[in-house]
Amino acid sequence: MGSAALSTPGIRLPYLLGLRRLLKSEPQGSFISTDISGMADGQFQHFIRNMSHVMGAVNTKLQRDLALRTRVARRYSMAETSEFLGTDGSGLVHLAETDAAFPEGQGVGRHRSFSPSEVMLIRALAGTQPGSPHGLHWRCPGEPPIVVTFGAQKGGTGKSLAAAHFAQYLNLFYGLRVGVIDADPQATVSLYFADERLPLFDPGTPTLAEFMGVDDPGARALISREPSELDAVWQPTPWPGIRLIPGGGNIQNGDISLFFLSRNAPVPVYRVLKDAIAQWDAGFGPRTPHAALRGPDGAFDLAAYARALEETVDVIVIDQQPSLTLMQLNGLIAADSVVIPQTMKGFDLATLSTYVTNIGEYMEFILGFDSDITVGAGAHMVLPTIVQEQNNQDTDQILDLYRKAPREVMQVWYSRSDAIANAAEEYKSIYEYLPPPGRRASARAFMANANAVNDALVQRSLPHLPPRDYAATFITERWS
Repeated sequence: MGSAALSTPGIRLPYLLGLRRLLKSEPQGSFISTDISGMADGQFQHFIRNMSHVMGAVNTKLQRDLALRTRVARRYSMAETSEFLGTDGSGLVHLAETDAAFPEGQGVGRHRSFSPSEVMLIRALAGTQPGSPHGLHWRCPGEPPIVVTFGAQKGGTGKSLAAAHFAQYLNLFYGLRVGVIDADPQATVSLYFADERLPLFDPGTPTLAEFMGVDDPGARALISREPSELDAVWQPTPWPGIRLIPGGGNIQNGDISLFFLSRNAPVPVYRVLKDAIAQWDAGFGPRTPHAALRGPDGAFDLAAYARALEETVDVIVIDQQPSLTLMQLNGLIAADSVVIPQTMKGFDLATLSTYVTNIGEYMEFILGFDSDITVGAGAHMVLPTIVQEQNNQDTDQILDLYRKAPREVMQVWYSRSDAIANAAEEYKSIYEYLPPPGRRASARAFMANANAVNDALVQRSLPHLPPRDYAATFITERWS
C-alpha cells in the first residue's frame, strides 16, 4: 500500500470540497472559525434558531414512521416466487410437497403467499437440493465481496432508488446476502431498508464515518477498530440477508477528518474505506459452505441456514452523496464497478462531464504514486434515468451516447413513471410497494422496467450470475 497521503509536499490534488479555497488558506493543523455575529445583527443566526425550533415541532415523520412500521409487509404469490427463483410453478409445488422445511406461508383458498424471509428460505431449499440448477450464489470462503457503487455529481437522478432496487433485486432474484452502505448524510437509501427498530438520524447511530475510523474530526490519526467493532456498525434490516450501514450527518465529520489527516498524517485518505472493508472481511468473511446447510440424511439444517444468512454479505452496494468529496472518493476507490445514474437533459449531461473529468484527475494523481492499489477491476457504466420515452430528445440522446461509447452507456434505462413517485411517497421500492387498484398497471410496468435495468446491471457487474431475459426483452422492444 502506498504510504503517501493525498496531499504531500510538492504534490497537490485539487480538492473538490465546497470551501476548498478557504480551507487551503488556513495554516496546517488549524481549524476554521467564522464569526457571523456582525452579519445584519445576527439575523441569520436568529433565522436558523427559529427554523430549528419550528421543524422540531412539525410532524414531518408521520408518513416515514408509518412506512418503517410496515416495512416489508408485502407478500409474494407462488407464481412471483417461482419467477424469483427462475423456475416454473410445478417445480416449486414439488419442492413444497417433498421438503419438510418448506414454509407454510399464508393461504387463502388454494393460493399461498410468502414473505421475503420465506422466499429466501425457499431459495436455500431449492439451491441445496442434489443436482439443483438453482444455486444459492453465495460467495465461497476466500472470495472477497463484490462492491458496486452508485455515484453521480447531480442530485435528482434516481440514484438512491436505483441502488435500493439493485440491492433488493440481488436479494430476491439470486438470494444474495447484500450489504448496503449509505454514504449520504441525508440517508436517502437508508429509508428503503430501515424499520422502526433502527434509530435513523440519531446522533448515536454509527455511520460510514465510524466504519472508516474517521468519525472524530479532531483525531490526529485514523481510529483503529477490530473486525468485530466494524461488524457491529452493520445494522440488520427487515430484508433477509440485507444489512445496512446507515447514512447520517456524521458522514460530514468524516470529510473534515480526512481533510486534516491528508495534511497532518501519512494516511492514504482515498483508500480508507477499501482497507476497512478488507479488514472487516478478514474477520467476517463466509465460513459456511453450501453443503453444510443439509445434514448427512439430506435434511435441511434451519439453524445452520440462519447463522449463514447473517454471517457476512456477498455484495456491497454503496449509495453516494451527489458530490465528489473525500468520503465519496473513497466509495469510488473501493468499488469493483461504478454505476452513474444520469438524466439525459443537456444541462444534466454537463454535470456528468464535470464528474468524470474530476474523477479522472483524482485517478491520475493516485495511480501516479500508489502502485499497489487495484481500482475498479469490474465493468463501469452510465445508466440513463427518468427518461421520457415520448420525447425523442431523450431517446435520441441515449442513442447518440451509446454510439460513441457502447461499453460505457447502457441500452436499458429507467423511464419516467408515476409509479416511482407513488412508491416513493411511502418510502418504498417497487419490490415492496403495494399499489391500490387504480395504480396496479403502472406499478407492474415499472417493476418490469426495474427488472430489465437490474438484469443488465447484473450481467455487467456480476457476470458469473445466470442472466434473465428482462434486459434482452427491453432492448428488443426499444432498439429494434
